[in-house]
Amino acid sequence: MQIKGFMRSQFFYRWFWLSLSFSLASTSLIAQDPLFTQYFSNPLTVNPAFSGVNEGVRINTQFRTNWVNWPLPYKTAQISFENYSPVFNSGFGLRLLTDDAGNGVLRTHQIAAVYAYQLRVNKEWFIRFGLEAGANQVQLNWSKLYFEDQIDPFKGLNTSLSVTENSPSVLSRMELDLGTGILIFRDNGYVGISLKHLNRFNQTFFNTSILETGRPMTFGLQSGFDFPFSGRGIGKGPVYLSPMLLYLSNNQSKIIQIGSSYHLGQLITGVWARFGGIQPIESIVGFGFKKGIYKLLYTAEIPIDGKGLQRTLGSHEITLSLRFSEAQNYISKKSAQKTMNCFRFNN
Repeated sequence: MQIKGFMRSQFFYRWFWLSLSFSLASTSLIAQDPLFTQYFSNPLTVNPAFSGVNEGVRINTQFRTNWVNWPLPYKTAQISFENYSPVFNSGFGLRLLTDDAGNGVLRTHQIAAVYAYQLRVNKEWFIRFGLEAGANQVQLNWSKLYFEDQIDPFKGLNTSLSVTENSPSVLSRMELDLGTGILIFRDNGYVGISLKHLNRFNQTFFNTSILETGRPMTFGLQSGFDFPFSGRGIGKGPVYLSPMLLYLSNNQSKIIQIGSSYHLGQLITGVWARFGGIQPIESIVGFGFKKGIYKLLYTAEIPIDGKGLQRTLGSHEITLSLRFSEAQNYISKKSAQKTMNCFRFNN
């Protein structure tokens, strides 16, 4: 029974990677953007208008592992830098991302420069216009793909067998990627709209007319508010509730993430739910702390389906943020009164 169970397990993993191989080799494949649960910790990922929305310099680093119980889990990491200049009423940012699907089968690298211009509407409201321009590189490791020709009916997978599938002439593509966004906010809330992949760049490794339309444009909606409570929390910090909403849509899928974080001074907890994507419904729990310039937050995504959790052990994400404005008088009081009466996103 143990041998049969082992064989079933091995067959399942082989079947999975065989299916993945066919998907990657298919001319109808359109890769999706890596989705971070903690988008609010690094909002440049979803909307360039967030660049520099907090005063001073901020650096965010994130690491994410999808399906940790799979033989080769997906891993994504990114880092971003941003700063606000009251002299130019502008936010400047830079973000870098790397994504590894299948232990090097498919790798994605992104680098983008981000800019946002801020206007005051009245004493309470501000509006920001954001632009993003960068490079998107996708690399396919053909040697790590398995095909039908390599399946022996008696022994299973045999990588020594020859295959009839021809490797594409190009295994690495780098394309220009453009995005834009708008953000309306005040001291306790915001609403943002974004469009990514405006130029719909070509990302296929094959010479085909099927993907002439290129990568699908992604529409995003972001919203959140702060509801303060009386009293002081741990470390004598403020106490408040921060409900938030993220909606993403392209011609292939729609994703909604809704939930709230609770800030009890230096302690942070949160609960969210995600609808759509590979897992139809996922629950998300998180906790972290902040002290001085540091903020550390961990989240775990748990499929509602118990079998899904057993197979994958969920997805996990950790973020470390550094806000240097917390350690120095980065902006003069005059400049702060003039420009920074704004919602302190990811405070």
